[in-house]
Amino acid sequence: MANAGSRFRALRLDRRVYVLGSAGLVRNIGRSATFVFLPLVFADVYHLSFLVIGLLVVAIVPLSTFSFLAGGYLSDRYGRRPFAVFPSFVSAVAMLLLWAWLDRGVPVVMALWAVNAITNGLSRPVQSAMIGDVTTPDLAVTAFGVQRVFTNVGFAISPAIGGFLAAYSGLPMLFLFAAVTSAVEGGVLLVLLRETHRGRPSSGQRAFARLSEPFRDRSFASLLLALVGLAVLMNQFGTPLALYLGSVRAIPFSEFGLIYALNGTLVVLLQLPISRLVERRHLYLAWMAAGSLAYGVAFLVFDVAFGFPLFLLAMAVLTIGEDIVSPTEQSLVARFSGPEKRGSYFGAYNAGTNIARVVGPLVGTLLLGLGAFGPTVLWVGMFGLSIVVAFAFLGLRSDLSSRLSAARGTPGPPPHPVLGLSGRE
Repeated sequence: MANAGSRFRALRLDRRVYVLGSAGLVRNIGRSATFVFLPLVFADVYHLSFLVIGLLVVAIVPLSTFSFLAGGYLSDRYGRRPFAVFPSFVSAVAMLLLWAWLDRGVPVVMALWAVNAITNGLSRPVQSAMIGDVTTPDLAVTAFGVQRVFTNVGFAISPAIGGFLAAYSGLPMLFLFAAVTSAVEGGVLLVLLRETHRGRPSSGQRAFARLSEPFRDRSFASLLLALVGLAVLMNQFGTPLALYLGSVRAIPFSEFGLIYALNGTLVVLLQLPISRLVERRHLYLAWMAAGSLAYGVAFLVFDVAFGFPLFLLAMAVLTIGEDIVSPTEQSLVARFSGPEKRGSYFGAYNAGTNIARVVGPLVGTLLLGLGAFGPTVLWVGMFGLSIVVAFAFLGLRSDLSSRLSAARGTPGPPPHPVLGLSGRE
């Protein structure tokens, strides 16, 4: 095997990292705009209150949480590829129906959005586990960073396209565009993605015992608790921040889209340099603390910003925090198990952090609706939470050091050459 340094410098990662990243790029070009603009559909089309919008977002959480657990476990048991590929086609149908029926009432919109949430839950931990399957531990932050660069090229494009479509063709057109890109995503995965783990025989455990096993791993449960706190911070990026910018601060659709597009653009420009910086030394939990504090500082800037340039600055600071924590936390999860259980651990990670979607949007929308001081209470409160989360990560360093050190010595997959997407294994 080539030494880790030479592989790192050349980004000699398994081709499946690039296939999954490319599929994510296509997916995010279309689907990210629907995530950003859906709260505005409820606010502008159905004239719902902020609190009701938050409750609608929360209502999806139990379904998506269970689908995360199920997707991870099923991929360990029966193989990863089917659960990584075919949910994209189901999402394409759901998005097509949303385009046609967006004005048929809130129950119809929510039912179709629930289908999309379930398919996302089935595939997301599986695709993460596949990257962990084919990547050495010392290159995991880089591999997940590469995936984020691909997907955030899509996210950089999507809000700008979404703002244009919403302004000139109406909000329903966003979902037609997402249906097309979801179908293309599924086609890319169907043709190019090869299996990384073909499943394992039944261990004789009951299904519940297998699903709950990661939560009974005390070291992992401690880390997961800190990640849930971080997820509360990160989930302010969605519904609360979108409503704050679009409704409280009345940002025009064009500026709204550009602010969110900056996030994806900076991920593309900064993710790999930041990943290299994180991997120079194995101080992963210290970096997680720094990234958490960056979120808190960004939210303070959003609160005091009085113009478009300061909103851009706040988004830039938030993005730096995101670039630090997102691939690093996935790398940490990948270290906790071998391929026979990696899908279950990623399912538990996605399910646990998904619970923050109950707290994040509900608290955020509730505080936004309290009156003139609501936004300040929200953003100052999130800054305080960022300090608590940062200290939690720092406090875990002694408890997890032996576990993470052991993972660094775990053999990785056989070396692969640098390959283009058209190559075959």
